[in-house]
Amino acid sequence: MSQTDDSDRPKSDSDILQEQMEDSLHEYRRANRSLFLSSVAAGLEIGFSLFLVAAFYTHLHGSIAQELMSLLVALSYPVGFILVIIGRTDLFTEHTTLAILPVLDRRRSFAGLMRVWGLIYSGNLVGAALFSLIFVQFVHLTDRLDAGVFSYYSEKLLGDNAAGQFLGAIFAGWLMGLLGWMVTSSAETISRMAVVTLITFVIGFGGLAHCIAGAVGVFSALIDGDAAVSIGDATQFLVLSTLGNTVGGTIFVGLLKYSYVASGRG
Repeated sequence: MSQTDDSDRPKSDSDILQEQMEDSLHEYRRANRSLFLSSVAAGLEIGFSLFLVAAFYTHLHGSIAQELMSLLVALSYPVGFILVIIGRTDLFTEHTTLAILPVLDRRRSFAGLMRVWGLIYSGNLVGAALFSLIFVQFVHLTDRLDAGVFSYYSEKLLGDNAAGQFLGAIFAGWLMGLLGWMVTSSAETISRMAVVTLITFVIGFGGLAHCIAGAVGVFSALIDGDAAVSIGDATQFLVLSTLGNTVGGTIFVGLLKYSYVASGRG
């Protein structure tokens, strides 16, 4: 009876930190090929958020209010994240928080951190580019989806100036770090899906810049060619969103959570 009660008890901060530390150390021990391919898969899978956006846009754009269309776009946003996070492929914005923990605990070096981040980030971008290439070709070959979605979605992604993109990206990275913390604290798959849906909906509805999900949008706009997105626009978005996501995940979640939990253990 007591064993059942223990299993139903919420995890402590120390338990969550230890579990995240072990998950992160596992990533450090993985071979480069395995980590890279898992990251490519994540970049591909997150593209299905844009797929659902395109379906909503095609069937409803022009017949419903813009405010309702924005809500449907935000509701589409969690789909790719659920596929990635519940499917346990590697997403850069999860690892901005996770991968920093062993470095803070002095179990891994800064060079090791750069290796993990580099493999995951590059794999995510390769996957996002591959999905975009396939998806744009599909949209142009079918009457089921409207290619106007690429202009519509890229305008939403690039609507802020540079400062706005960067600060929004900090909030997105912060939320993604908290998402990883909350997913670890949840024991059931349904609970984890609910957490992923809630937090990524906030990111999508708030128009916060996410470097990998956003990469699918800007890559698709570039490949499509009809959207008013230049290589400079895409590069600025990727640089600012990546830096902002990294700051949000490492400082506001990784460093802060580690500091107060480690202090409590002492």
